[in-house]
Amino acid sequence: MSVLCNWKCQAAAVVVVLAAMLTPAGVSAEVVTLEELEELALQNQARWEAVEARSSQAGADVNAARAGKMPTFWMNISSVVAPGSDIERVQTIDGREVNVRASPTVGERTAFRPNIRYEGTIDMRAPLYDGQTRAAIKAAEAYRAAAQASSGASRETVLTMVRASYLDWTASHSVHGLAATSAREAKAQRERIAERIADGDRPGAELDAARYEELQAELLAADAFARAIAAKRLLESAVGTELSPDAEPDTRLLEIEAKGSDSDAGWQVEALERQRDAARQEARMHRKSRVPSLAVIGQTGLAGVNERVFPMYRLGLNLAVPLWDGGRALALAHSADAQAIELDALARDAHVARNDERQQALLDRQHAEDQLTIANSLVEVSEKRVEQAKTSYDLGAGDLEAVADARGALRDAQSRRVQIQVARTDAILRLAGKD
Repeated sequence: MSVLCNWKCQAAAVVVVLAAMLTPAGVSAEVVTLEELEELALQNQARWEAVEARSSQAGADVNAARAGKMPTFWMNISSVVAPGSDIERVQTIDGREVNVRASPTVGERTAFRPNIRYEGTIDMRAPLYDGQTRAAIKAAEAYRAAAQASSGASRETVLTMVRASYLDWTASHSVHGLAATSAREAKAQRERIAERIADGDRPGAELDAARYEELQAELLAADAFARAIAAKRLLESAVGTELSPDAEPDTRLLEIEAKGSDSDAGWQVEALERQRDAARQEARMHRKSRVPSLAVIGQTGLAGVNERVFPMYRLGLNLAVPLWDGGRALALAHSADAQAIELDALARDAHVARNDERQQALLDRQHAEDQLTIANSLVEVSEKRVEQAKTSYDLGAGDLEAVADARGALRDAQSRRVQIQVARTDAILRLAGKD
């Protein structure tokens, strides 16, 4: 009787600690899908925000470079007080009267008299040909494409982290569910044995074996529960937000079907290739800085001294021919060429690595599908062995140890099947990211 009392006291304490762990999922459970968490991760990741800002900056740089091809206008207004440059009215040899500027000499009485000079003009410059500006536009567009590809690569990195954490959480949650079910079955079996012992149908020694199996099952369930909580915390860290205490994974993800498609280079490879192209365009831009530029220039406005005001305008062509910059443009071009060569090598290596990853994912998926067929059969056989062991025990032809061994084998087979399902899903998702 004291043994039964101690067992009951211990069971009460364990139930208090493991109640939530061993209780089946209720209607309040909140199923969280992978797609929802991926969207949350992209919203919460500071790294993703930085990449988006870099992409926006690259777009603004393109607009700034294109502005170099547009006409520019500016206004000049100036006013000074200085001696000289008086306005004099003189007669030309053909009899016409014109206004001219004339400055008195130092010896004259009005030499140091101040005059107000002023000028207001609107100036214009319209490029006709500027090879450097066109090269700068192409370089800016290449850098924008590189920033967009880097944005895609960063997005892919974030999603890979979330998917890996989500699959780990799904596996831990499923294994915990199996362990909790096994613990409940062991508890129910111990209670049935206690009743049969009280009725005198079974020897009292069997209660020790039943209690041992129950504690073993509860210990496994507690360990699985801790692993599930740890996996959930890692997922929350990857997503950047805290999940509801009732949140649980969508186990339907483990039944996802493989979809075949043609492989592409991938965001990481594309980002390197775009950066390489941008470096090449930058080298071309630096070389184009040595090319002459041609532009239309114009000016219109008013100029005057004191109360005399005169119209002014001019229109012409401006040809600028670079002569020598100390070798700066050529040095910058060589630097950009070297960067392009480095990025090209990195892009080729990344392309090879991505193809290797895809081939490995294909092999992992095939192996997982082959193993899953075997695991399903193993679970079916293990379930039959448990039923056979329980029937044999109920008929008195077997013992509890055989039932415990059969149930342990079933739990191992089920856990192994979950691991294989997770491995298969992981391979399919990796292929989805590679295709």
